[in-house]
Amino acid sequence: MWRLLGKSAHLWPEWFYKLISKIHSKIMRFNHSFLGEKIIGDQILLLETIGSKTNQLRKTPLTYANFENDFIVAASYSGNDKTPDWFYNLSTDNPFITINNERFEATYELIESSEKEYYWGLLDEVYPTFQMYRKRTNRDIPLIKFSKA
Repeated sequence: MWRLLGKSAHLWPEWFYKLISKIHSKIMRFNHSFLGEKIIGDQILLLETIGSKTNQLRKTPLTYANFENDFIVAASYSGNDKTPDWFYNLSTDNPFITINNERFEATYELIESSEKEYYWGLLDEVYPTFQMYRKRTNRDIPLIKFSKA
């Protein structure tokens, strides 16, 4: 879905963005088919966190790039000036990630500013619209490296 709608997502009201994310998460169960990859992309992981304010399970689909045995994601929020909620939820517990129907507990680390250029290159290869997201916002978009726990 982000492949089709991602370039305009920064214009959406927050409630619509969350609705699309919820629908996207449900579609993720069927993502690993030819049709699913064409609609929502083949480099999508499902991040599961516990809401820091609500204490409820939150599932967020994110585009990722492979780096060795790790998975790189950007807290881009489609180039909005606000950092996405899922980023703050990382501080509660180790998240779970699902990729290609494999679910596992993950650890994470923030990528240092000095290393970001390299990792942005990996992400841009997977989803070139990330370049547009960086131009839209004045904030420093966090990059996160997830590893299997």
